[in-house]
Amino acid sequence: MVGAVGPYERVAVDAPPHEVVAALRAALAARGITEYAVVDHGHDMAAAGSPGVAAWTLVFGNPAAGARLLARDPAAAVDIPLRMAVIGADGGSELVFRDMRTLLADDLQQIADALTGVLRDLATEVQESA
Repeated sequence: MVGAVGPYERVAVDAPPHEVVAALRAALAARGITEYAVVDHGHDMAAAGSPGVAAWTLVFGNPAAGARLLARDPAAAVDIPLRMAVIGADGGSELVFRDMRTLLADDLQQIADALTGVLRDLATEVQESA
């Protein structure tokens, strides 16, 4: 299931969040996409004494594609690398990401569509592999 709420697209995955994080990391590696960080929000919140939420943010990208984007508009650096969240939901998970058209300037919409396409493809791949 793919749904949009505001600027976010959500894809339900019938698997626990830790398995979805692992599947997403494997999909990134298989595509040769550089993984920059995995943020475990729940772990960090619990360490700070707040109730943890089952949520991760994966930060990733393709340096060559990023270079082409920044050659057109260096200010786009604020919106890359790409990010996708994995959130625990009702015994399963959700993958959450933004349509890049909501972030990039009007003259970069073709690039935004290509980046959003990568996010959607990854979400579908992970959803189908769960």
